[in-house]
Amino acid sequence: MNILIMEDEYSLADALAEKLKSEKFNVCIKTNGEDGEDEALTESYDLILLDVMLPKKNGFEILKYLKQEKIKTPIIMLTAKSEIEDKLNGLEHGADDYITKPFSMRELMARVKAVLKRTNNIENTDYLEFGDISLDLKNAKLKSCENEIQLSGKELEIMEQLLLNKNQILSRESLLERIWGYDSDAEYNNIEVYITFIRRKLKLIESKVGIKAVRGIGYKLEKMEGKNKNDK
Repeated sequence: MNILIMEDEYSLADALAEKLKSEKFNVCIKTNGEDGEDEALTESYDLILLDVMLPKKNGFEILKYLKQEKIKTPIIMLTAKSEIEDKLNGLEHGADDYITKPFSMRELMARVKAVLKRTNNIENTDYLEFGDISLDLKNAKLKSCENEIQLSGKELEIMEQLLLNKNQILSRESLLERIWGYDSDAEYNNIEVYITFIRRKLKLIESKVGIKAVRGIGYKLEKMEGKNKNDK
């Protein structure tokens, strides 16, 4: 599936692209309104993430023009503004959703999937699996064989990211951006604390899946033989 990002903050655009690519979306970035509008007119995309404050042509102007041209691609507006008038302006001109900066990557992905589901462009996936574990995203439960345990909000988000990227190492920087937000002041020890909590819960449900710390890089899931090692 293809997503067009119109965003002139390069760090945010890159963070959005990385997150979307990790969930198997193809991404195109345009950093000014004129180029973004031209790209949107090709109708090659399943969803558009449209920033309001763009150079050359702002998001509201682009939204209005695309609707006049009968472009059916669903649009989520991105903006630093939180005034109700701006939100209503976007929705009244045909935006499918609206998200105010700063936002967490989990919130963004939830909105992306909700819009795509409403437009019948994506299947709803409530479970992620690896080894002997299954993550129930809807009910925030981690399961192994006949055992299950409830996860907290941040535990769920971290475990979701590890499962979505189960064949690669996730850097600490990437986890911070995806879970706490691209401009968060959260520190690396926040991640370490929650990783410890998740390891304890994996041990409690007697799973043979572990979270491996790769020194100086980040974390990845691993299947372990024999004795559970999640108390490390």
